[in-house]
This record gives sequence, C-alpha cells and structure tokens, in this order.
Amino acid sequence: MNIVQEIINNNFISIAMIIGIIIMIAENRKETPHGTEHIAVIVVLLSIIVANTAMMDWYMKSSYEAHENYDGDIIMKLMYLRSAIEHILFPMIAYVLLLLVAPVKKKYIIFIPEAIVILTEFINLFGTRLIFHYDKHLVYHDDLFFLLPYFVGMLYLLLLIRYSISFLKKKQMSRGFTVIFIVFLTLLECYLEAAYIVVDLMDEIVALDVIVYYFYLVAIYQSEMKIKLRTSELELERSKRQLTISQIQPHFMYNSLTSIIYLCDKDTQKTKNALIDFSKFLRKNLEAMSRKNLVTIKEELEHTKVYLSLEKLRFEDELNIELDIKDNDFMLPMLTIQPIVENAVKHGINRSESGCGTVWISTEETEDSHKIVIKDDGAGFEIDSLKELGENHIGISNVRKRLADECGGELIIKSAPDEGTECTILIPKELSNEDSGN
Repeated sequence: MNIVQEIINNNFISIAMIIGIIIMIAENRKETPHGTEHIAVIVVLLSIIVANTAMMDWYMKSSYEAHENYDGDIIMKLMYLRSAIEHILFPMIAYVLLLLVAPVKKKYIIFIPEAIVILTEFINLFGTRLIFHYDKHLVYHDDLFFLLPYFVGMLYLLLLIRYSISFLKKKQMSRGFTVIFIVFLTLLECYLEAAYIVVDLMDEIVALDVIVYYFYLVAIYQSEMKIKLRTSELELERSKRQLTISQIQPHFMYNSLTSIIYLCDKDTQKTKNALIDFSKFLRKNLEAMSRKNLVTIKEELEHTKVYLSLEKLRFEDELNIELDIKDNDFMLPMLTIQPIVENAVKHGINRSESGCGTVWISTEETEDSHKIVIKDDGAGFEIDSLKELGENHIGISNVRKRLADECGGELIIKSAPDEGTECTILIPKELSNEDSGN
C-alpha cells in the first residue's frame, strides 16, 4: 500500500493526465477520431515510463544506501534496465507522435533512428557501456553516446516542425499551430531539463501534448461529421426529388389518362372515382418532396391501393391483388411500398409470358422487426442484374437508401427468371418506435 501511495504522490499530475486521456478516448470510442489508435499507443508507453520512474523513486527513498556496494546485485541490473527503457521510450513516443500528426509515407525509414537507439541500448545493457553506466553506489554517469536518445527525439521534433510549416503553407492553420505548440512545449522542457532549472517533467509535458492534439483531433472529427451530416441531408433531399420524378412517370400518366378517357363514355361514376384516385396519387407523390417524417403503414398501404386501382383500369382482371395485413402499427418512409409494387406490375406481371398475374402484399411482426413482403409471379430476373439497373430503376435504389437513412431498415430482393420476385422490407422495432413517438 505504501508503494502505491508513494507512486501516486510523486507522479500525481502524470497519472491524472493519463487517466484523463483514457477517459476521453473511452468517451469517444464510438466515434474513434482518426489517430485514436496512435494516442492509445502513446498512453501505454507513457504509463510504462511513469511506472518505471515511480518504482525507481520509491526504491531510492525507501531502500537505497549511498555507501553500499551494489556491484553484481540484482538492483544494479534493474537500474540499467530501467534507464534503457526510459531512453528507448521517449524517442519512441516522439516517433508515434510524428506518425499521428504527419502524413508519413516511409514509416520504416523514419523508424531507423529509433532502431539505432534500441540497438545501442541493448549493447549498453549486455556489452560495452556506450550511453551510460552506474558505479558501484548506483550513481548514474554519462558515456560517449549519452546524447543519442535525446538527439533522436530532437530529430523527430524537427520533422514535426517541418510538417507544421507545410501545414501552414497549405493554409491548415489550426493543425500547423497545434503542432508548433506541441514542439515548443517539448523543446522548452528539454531546455529546462538540460539547465537543471526544472527536472522530471517530461512525462507531464508528453501527456499535455497528447491532450492538446487529441482535442484538436476531436474538433476536426466533429467538423467533418457536421459536413458529412449536411452532405447526407442534401443527398437525402436529392433522392426524394429523384423518387418523386421517377414515380410520376409520363408513361404511367399517359396510360392512366387514356384509361380514364376510355371510361368516360362507359361509366360516369367509375370515371369520377378514377379521377379522384389519380389526383390522390399525384398529390401524395408531390407531398413526398417536402415531407420529412415517417408515415404509418396504413397511410402507405392506402397510397399503394390508389396506385393499384389506377393500374386495374388498364389490366382489369389480368392483375390480381392479394393483401394479408397482420401488422399495421408501425412507421416507414413515404413511398416505400408503392415503388416496389409498381416494379412488380411493370417489370414482373406486364413482362410475363401470359401478361397477367398476382401481386401479394403482406405484413407481419417478428421478434425484432416489422416485416413487409411484396411478391409477384411475373417474369422475374437474374438477381446479379440489380447492380446494373442504373437510372431506369432508380426507385429501388432510392427506397433502399431512404430505408437505411430514415429508419435503419433494409430491402432484400430475391428473384429468378420465370419464377417471379419477392421483396422483403425489414424495419427494426427500436428505430420505428422512436420515430413513431416523435
């Protein structure tokens, strides 16, 4: 317990900052801004350094005897290992920070200086003392290449400055000045350490650097998300306009009006009802351009029935409709079912060998979703051809996109030549319930 208390007392700021970074990463785990994995690596390395330094401080205060001979003692070996770890990890953190900040392409080449440090530290541990050594009283002494770890760390900082200048030239001001601030803090700490003005603050400075840059990453991520959200909204509006245009097809209007004209001399009441249905159909399609919220399944089915009543004017008994509505209490995007039914009539029934057929529409509630099935016994098609439908079949791709964007739903299509087509719409209950409650 005393060890833990001593570690916390001597490294309180570093530990608090590390915990703060971990909390920020955990809080943003769903968004995971670009570079989060680099931040996580730095936190791990920094934690090792803090624990490494804390254990040494604790030992020096609690058990170290200045006049004792430590030659050949396990403590001597542990002190060598501790210093080697520290010399390796600080340049390593600078390297990871460089990967985080800059668009480095030749990562392995840039790692070479750090690899040299690692190799030299291993030689120092198990062979010739090149960087440092301890005397028999555990007093630290510099050797010939004692500046190597600092030189490599400085090299990475200079590369950071180089990239910050390029950011400024590209008018990425916030990124450039953020990197310059990080480098300035680190260089200031190096100077204070070298001049023995302030010592043992490097881990705190590194933690502060990470926090500063992580805030920058989160800010940039949120800005990008706003742009993506706005783009998605514009795309959704565009898809709605495309859907409206695709649904008011000239050939359908022409066929419907021709059928109504033909009825005029035969059945006045039927003609009046057909005109009412035609006006309802046009109004609902035009309404889709401005309406943003979901509609009830009852409303969507009613619109589909209006469409089918107009098609029946032309097909008469050649088109059969069968409904099996077991679930009628959920929401879905407007003009979801009708475009699929229209495809069933136009591309399925109309193109079959007999020119006649049946369209089945059914709904049911499953454990986790509302299920709609639109099936026909028409011509069918090769399912792989869906990838090449293009603008002529924009209704299907449009329905699929709006289902995903507006209620997290999906459209599944099964078909085979001469066997008809089955379209299944699945709408998650959670999202449907949330939207119905708004």
